Amino acid sequence: MTTGPNHLAVLLEGRHVADLTRTRSGVLRLRYHADVQHVGATPLSLSLPLDGSVHGGGAVERFLQGLLPENDGALRAIGRRYRVDTSDTLSLLSAIGKDCGGAVQFCTDDEIESVSRREGSLEPCSDGDIEMRLDEMDTDENASWLMPGEHWSLGGTQQKFALRRQDGRWYVAHGSEATTHIVKPGIRKLRGQALDEHVTMRAAVALGVDAAETDFTSFKSQDAVVVTRFDREHMVDGGVVRLHQEDLCQAIGNDEKYEEFGGPSALDIVELLRDSSATPALARQNVARFVDGLIFNVVAGAPDAHARNYAVMLAGDDVTLAPLYDMASGFAYESPSNGRRVVSMSVGGTFLLDEVDTDAWRRFAGTAGLDESVVLERVAEMTELVPAAFSAALDDIDDYDGTAALIRERIMKEFDRRRAAQAAT
Repeated sequence: MTTGPNHLAVLLEGRHVADLTRTRSGVLRLRYHADVQHVGATPLSLSLPLDGSVHGGGAVERFLQGLLPENDGALRAIGRRYRVDTSDTLSLLSAIGKDCGGAVQFCTDDEIESVSRREGSLEPCSDGDIEMRLDEMDTDENASWLMPGEHWSLGGTQQKFALRRQDGRWYVAHGSEATTHIVKPGIRKLRGQALDEHVTMRAAVALGVDAAETDFTSFKSQDAVVVTRFDREHMVDGGVVRLHQEDLCQAIGNDEKYEEFGGPSALDIVELLRDSSATPALARQNVARFVDGLIFNVVAGAPDAHARNYAVMLAGDDVTLAPLYDMASGFAYESPSNGRRVVSMSVGGTFLLDEVDTDAWRRFAGTAGLDESVVLERVAEMTELVPAAFSAALDDIDDYDGTAALIRERIMKEFDRRRAAQAAT
């Protein structure tokens, strides 16, 4: 392994805005440059505000960890490929920090000029090339997420990789070129999980939830859900601009994503959105969109809708809730052995899905300071319309192997069961 750096430059939107250093005692410190400490500048994180020029210790570590994979196998593969110590945050970011979530980039001092100019190259990538990457992930849970020359980083535990879509073709992004799409094969042990994610996302959009764009795509013999990155924007000249965002664990400064184990609750997120929004009107809009997503995730039985699966876009003083992502219904699969389906964020004091009833939503609305009638009306509307939304999303799938039919059968059976149970109360 190579010796890790003790200093990295931090770029935001292509501009050198801060420096990240390691003290002799091993503590990481982030120091903003004086020329970005003013009203209207974009912070790296709501948990690392610009009014404090120097941040250190846990606050910095928590933000940085949210940029890196949580998958141990993926981290080991990065260590082998780039010969870096995967337990060292600076070493990892020096290797894969040139295209992170949002508009933040990390590089050594001698790379600042080239990274700020977005120097790099795009290598054409065929469906067969993508099929080979998916094949490897299908057979090896420790397969590398990155190929040689790639320097992007994505958080989370699920296997994935990032590509550039340009003029209707796929490219591998080298150097500091930006990626635009995330390709996910799905959880290997769950049949059709990538399809489940895609139809859940499409159902959400059909119900008026602001969610990321997805496609269910076949790359020869391999299928994957392809997610269009909402933190990237194509320009008329063919370039790609990075837009800054962070997940809500980063924004709150909490390294635990599950509320049950100390992570952010829905009430914590409502408070954050109210406190950080630039105007009362924007605060109401952000909270309403978050509650809309929370309701959908509960109605659709999405068990993994934790705080890392929500994000905010940061642009100067403006803070807006990002489109939802990583939503997948648990109804496509059998109930846990104890028969008790759960949610990641409690509603009205319960994590048990069967206990999230009208009274639970009423308690949530009261505690969160929301209009109870508005919340209950949206819950009723989604509950009524969600089966048709899933059915329509599944109708668009070429079901060559029966996976869509299996998912449809299981999801509709659970929707029917829940409707019957609700009618009986």
